[in-house]
Amino acid sequence: MKKILIYVDSMNPSGGIERVIANLSNQWINHFNIVLLVKDNKNSFYSLDKRVKYCSLYCPLKINYSNRFLRGWGFLKSVIQSHHKLKKFLKKENPDFIYTSNIINSLEVLIQGSQYSKNLVISEHGSFYGYNSIYMKLKKYVYPRAYKITVPTTMDTEIYLKYGYSAVYIPHLSTFTDVSERSILKNKIVLNVGRLTSDKQQLKLIQIWKEILKKNDEFDWILQIVGKGEEESNLRNYVNKNSMNNNVQFIKPTENIAEYFKNASIFAFTSRNEGFGMVLLEAMSFGVPCISFDCPSGPRDLITNNENGFLIENNNVDEFVEKLQVLIKNYGLRKTMGEKAYEKAKNWDNDSIVQAWVDLFRGKL
Repeated sequence: MKKILIYVDSMNPSGGIERVIANLSNQWINHFNIVLLVKDNKNSFYSLDKRVKYCSLYCPLKINYSNRFLRGWGFLKSVIQSHHKLKKFLKKENPDFIYTSNIINSLEVLIQGSQYSKNLVISEHGSFYGYNSIYMKLKKYVYPRAYKITVPTTMDTEIYLKYGYSAVYIPHLSTFTDVSERSILKNKIVLNVGRLTSDKQQLKLIQIWKEILKKNDEFDWILQIVGKGEEESNLRNYVNKNSMNNNVQFIKPTENIAEYFKNASIFAFTSRNEGFGMVLLEAMSFGVPCISFDCPSGPRDLITNNENGFLIENNNVDEFVEKLQVLIKNYGLRKTMGEKAYEKAKNWDNDSIVQAWVDLFRGKL
């Protein structure tokens, strides 16, 4: 049986990437021997199958996000610290394939020796153009040397192929495949789930919510934001400064996120760019209509505008406010769109997605 090594920084965060990796690990273990290697401790926010061999280099990634130089230095320091431990680990495990989900981890594998490029599979989670200039240069060095680049959206797959990369389209697995209790869409809750970062643009969402509050007297709808991250204090300060505490709730990440989807009536998404948008698919699994900026490039693979949700011109705040107001005021529309969203999510074929991965690792893709 082939051995697949998954190499990531950490499984501690509650983000979409970590959820994807947990989902993949728990599915792949039925077909391959799976070794999950992290840099920090062996905690995982999401549940892992007991058959997955979970290991650590004990080289925690410590990044200062206050400026680009310190952030770059943090990544470089991490690469240096983990180099010898990773080399020893790779020699010991001798995996058939190595799966990575970011450029830095991929670079770490490649500098161990050219023999690893032939079995390196890089899973792309961001949009093609959603990187700064330094990362784009690293991509140009790293990606051509990999065995395969897996891409979760059709648009980005076409771009990677256009530039000559060995790319294959494999969407992410759906987390909720058999939802027995959908949202009734009558609770006065607009939901957002994700890391609180500048890329996710929750500040813009709160500013949109401020405009919604202005349009409605005695308004008792609540914006629930589930997540944590470096922008949390800024977001809380903005809410306090604008006296929005009665209509905005900040909620810590939870593995039982299903309860929040089930209680929501609308899911609002304001990311600057998004490789796939796992939370959109999760919301749709509960029959919750979504409203999202048409950012590059994930949302358009999931939302059909005016059918199962609203796809808003990227960064068009006025249009976002207008369509969000329409959903808030119109239960019938929420119900119609929610039904179509549920059908889209229900037809998500996890079996075919798992089989695509199996075929890739068996050399059929």
